[in-house]
Amino acid sequence: MIFLQKIALPTGNARQFPFSIPAFKGLETLDFKSPITVFVGENGSGKSTLLKALAMKINLPAIGSTDLEQDDTLTGFREFSEGIITRWKRTKTYRGFFFRAEDYFGFVKRLRSIDQELKGDIVDFEKNLSGYGLKVAVGAIQGQKEALQRKYGDLTQVSHGEGFIKVLQSRIQPEGIYLIDEPEAALSPQRQLALFSMIKNLALNENCQFIIATHSPILMSLPEAQIMQFDDTVHEVMVDETEHFTIMKNFLNNPEAFLRYL
Repeated sequence: MIFLQKIALPTGNARQFPFSIPAFKGLETLDFKSPITVFVGENGSGKSTLLKALAMKINLPAIGSTDLEQDDTLTGFREFSEGIITRWKRTKTYRGFFFRAEDYFGFVKRLRSIDQELKGDIVDFEKNLSGYGLKVAVGAIQGQKEALQRKYGDLTQVSHGEGFIKVLQSRIQPEGIYLIDEPEAALSPQRQLALFSMIKNLALNENCQFIIATHSPILMSLPEAQIMQFDDTVHEVMVDETEHFTIMKNFLNNPEAFLRYL
């Protein structure tokens, strides 16, 4: 399912970040033609910048330690984000989220903070309530704690990659739009394949739309993915035309040839 069909990028001070990114200077519009769009390019090429700005524009909740509107690291993106014009196909979905690999640990801390707050509420109730009122209030808090435990388990007892996949499995719903920034930073090749399978199934069978920024040739190979290359422009490419795929393939075929020059 394609919910977000097209975006028009704003113009601004060409010397001011992120308007100064070369890929954005000649980019007026970007069409989304597949339920899976993959942004690829070198560090600093603008793929993650556009993903974050787009998440802010469509007001997606962020999985992390704080919401996007309160995230001080995104201050420079706000003017750029506000200027983006979006076009939705048939209807806009209000399901979805924005998730950066580096925000995982912030999300774990957020869950722990919520758990501590709930424990504090129980202590307060035990001091100020009694009888049936106490039972009802504590029962409600215990219900919230148990719901979080069922949904996420104890993320402090699993690896970064296992927890990352667990959070995605717990949060993704059918008919949503999901913006994910460099998930491979948390994942082994085997876990990348697990994510590959999850995204493929959700896009094909659960009417989900994904926009992913990645350096992973595995994720670039998602079936029917629209791959957008960020360099001096933004243009559509095939997976075997990306530098990531070519370098990885050539290195694995003949690592000695690379090592002689490193």
